[in-house]
Amino acid sequence: MKKSITANFEQEMNTTRRFFDVITDEFFAYQPHEKSMDATKLMNHIANIPAIVPAITGGSSLDFSQVPPSEPATTKEAIITLFEANVTQAKNALEQFEEGQFTDLWTLKNGETTYINEAPKQDVMRNLIISHTIHHRAQLGVYLRMNNLKVPASYVASADESLL
Repeated sequence: MKKSITANFEQEMNTTRRFFDVITDEFFAYQPHEKSMDATKLMNHIANIPAIVPAITGGSSLDFSQVPPSEPATTKEAIITLFEANVTQAKNALEQFEEGQFTDLWTLKNGETTYINEAPKQDVMRNLIISHTIHHRAQLGVYLRMNNLKVPASYVASADESLL
């Protein structure tokens, strides 16, 4: 389980890194619709998803109401630096995590609101970290396309790039 989750995490973070590589500083102001996150919020959200991994591997819960807010990254250099630092911390946490702990239960809350209630850590890693990153990276790909920026290939190819 550990080997599979770690490899999948690293693959998705490498792909996400390629999306951040094509953004520009001007792109941060973009918002496709009033109900959509602006690019700054979306990219900061993506960059901070790996920061949850140490909370998963190191405890039984995370309460977002206990996490102090941070200033958002507003430049390409800053978002890449933030993302890389969070990925490095996540990898370190996964390296120290024991195989048998993936079945331990974990909870995610924001004050009185519970988002995940005692789910196995292996499920949390796949859903909250890996799939969640993929979901928002796809949103970012649409934002890139709408701004005539190149959309990196994720798994095989995109209209702008081939991995073959």
